[in-house]
Amino acid sequence: MPRTADQSLEAKIVKAAHRLWRIHGSKSLTLRAVAVAAGTTTTTVYKRFRNKEALLLALAELAQERITARTTSAPTIEESYRRFLKFADQHPHEYHLLWGPAWSELLGPGRPRPIKAWLLEKFAARFGGEPNDYVRLYYALFLLVHGTASLLIVTRDRKTKAEMCDSCLAICDALVANTEVLKTPPASQASR
Repeated sequence: MPRTADQSLEAKIVKAAHRLWRIHGSKSLTLRAVAVAAGTTTTTVYKRFRNKEALLLALAELAQERITARTTSAPTIEESYRRFLKFADQHPHEYHLLWGPAWSELLGPGRPRPIKAWLLEKFAARFGGEPNDYVRLYYALFLLVHGTASLLIVTRDRKTKAEMCDSCLAICDALVANTEVLKTPPASQASR
């Protein structure tokens, strides 16, 4: 009787790689170690992931799914960027992986950006207009929050982290409260 392929094997491999990576970091993430942790062979891992970079991309995709789910399940815009920062602080390795070399493959120009789409819809629903009217506001918030998150993941001092978070959130809240400053004016006003 022929063997049937394990349909969940790729997910098992990624889960094993994630576990190894979280515990030991990138250095211990070899395809051989992943195969052992997943209960399969190195050849099987190579059939699904051509190299370590392909496996890291799969891990970055997992991190993207997790931060997207956390952020877009927030009841408010303000809570969404708080959750984003909290995710980065609680999962620094995942955040670093997401915004490391793989980021352009995941979130570069022309790629789907679910958090951006969600926030643009929330801005339009709350403040009126079209989602694209809020692109500058989105980027202002994203760059501020991402910059803060990037500092959080390399900072160990709790007081420094608290100061950075408090400052970032106060500025983000002020931007949202004064959204008109960054809202793209209607085409009739833009040409004046």
